[in-house]
Amino acid sequence: MSLQKEKQVNIVISHKKNIVELTNKILKIVSDTNETHKFSNDQQLQLKQLINETISEMSTVASFCGNAERNWVSNMTNAIGLFTIYTFWETSVVLEQWCLMANSITLDFNKTPFKFFGADFKLKWRELEARIKGVADRRESSSKSS
Repeated sequence: MSLQKEKQVNIVISHKKNIVELTNKILKIVSDTNETHKFSNDQQLQLKQLINETISEMSTVASFCGNAERNWVSNMTNAIGLFTIYTFWETSVVLEQWCLMANSITLDFNKTPFKFFGADFKLKWRELEARIKGVADRRESSSKSS
């Protein structure tokens, strides 16, 4: 491994660690609402900020990858970006799944540019993406009928 590639690997690993820390904070907020079944205004703001930071970290990781991987991260960030409009407690299960997906991204450092490792990621992501869009569509139609 060249020094340049080793530096890239270290950068990616540090951003992956940041993703874990950020998603753990998201999961803590979700867990704190299990009794009340409602996010406070402060919790909603915290969630949006943490999601924004996680997206930034994911984008940095993806910048070391090929086009296909950047497209996957773009799809993940677009879906969760749409979802942050709806920070109500009923969405917490999907938010938890998104955190798990963000943490499940594994890179094959032997490829140049880096590639995602594992075929099941794409299948799991498609399922989660459909759930996110379904929740957003239901929320949109219920707000129009109100």
